[in-house]
Amino acid sequence: MKTAAKILIPVDGSKQALTAVRYVGSVLKPKNARVVLFYVDSELPESFWDLEKNPEFRSKLAPVKAWAAQRKQLVTDSMEKARKILINAGFSPEALSIKIQGRKVGIARDILQEANSGEYRAVIVGRTGVSNVKGIVLGSVANKLMGNLTEMPLVIVGGKPNTDKFLLAFDGSKNSMKCASVAGTMLNNTDSEIMICHVIRSLGIEQQSLSEIPISTLQNDWTEANIKKIKPAMEEAKKKLISAGIDPSRISEEILTDKASRAGSIIAEAREGGYGTIIVGRRGLSATQEYFIGRVSRKVIHMAKKFAVWVVN
Repeated sequence: MKTAAKILIPVDGSKQALTAVRYVGSVLKPKNARVVLFYVDSELPESFWDLEKNPEFRSKLAPVKAWAAQRKQLVTDSMEKARKILINAGFSPEALSIKIQGRKVGIARDILQEANSGEYRAVIVGRTGVSNVKGIVLGSVANKLMGNLTEMPLVIVGGKPNTDKFLLAFDGSKNSMKCASVAGTMLNNTDSEIMICHVIRSLGIEQQSLSEIPISTLQNDWTEANIKKIKPAMEEAKKKLISAGIDPSRISEEILTDKASRAGSIIAEAREGGYGTIIVGRRGLSATQEYFIGRVSRKVIHMAKKFAVWVVN
């Protein structure tokens, strides 16, 4: 019998955290998942931690601590609201847990520690938290998790994304094949549509710079060679989705050619096609160990403000 996936959702009382909860309720089959709502309780906001260490300021922090206690109650209420959202989505109360712990090291690091010690299959977090500042494209906690959560998929939920259509950004690498496996596992037996999308960049050569070479011919040859190489890999990814239980009629493939930007093209395709979720591998074909996350994936994450993005390790 298949074991239900254990999902960690950090909750901080923000609207975006509740959006992440609603996303889980819409995307995952209740019988396939167990959810832990997790809150790291801090007596003081992060910006006040250094003041607490200073004896001269410690006595002046009572009003701030009172505010923090009030906020804890708001978060507790928010977690109960999150629990009701999931129950209304079909989750049984037995499949849901609420876990509140005091801050040990730091909010993001405490979430990482919980994620790495609890046999979780994925972490799903709101794009921005309670400290949502205009102009900030990614909240502090989400950003830290993106840089350090390397053992499981991280889902970053922004805006109010459509939960029926998924775009799998595919480059033929091991990581993008893993994306297909994860998508199949998480979305099996659902009515989700999945599009496997590959982007071929243009050579970016100006005609004037190499007038002796027929640039259009070179570009066409480059495109044809890439299509010939990627098609078998895309077919393999499709087979992975089908074998996981995805209806073949709900899987499509798209190869975008002669594009200036891979990340920009992925975002544009998702927006035009109504895909609410973009699935990317943590690193692509040009992966090197010293980089936590690939360049294209990082750009997609920062540009996808109104989408959910799965970062698959």
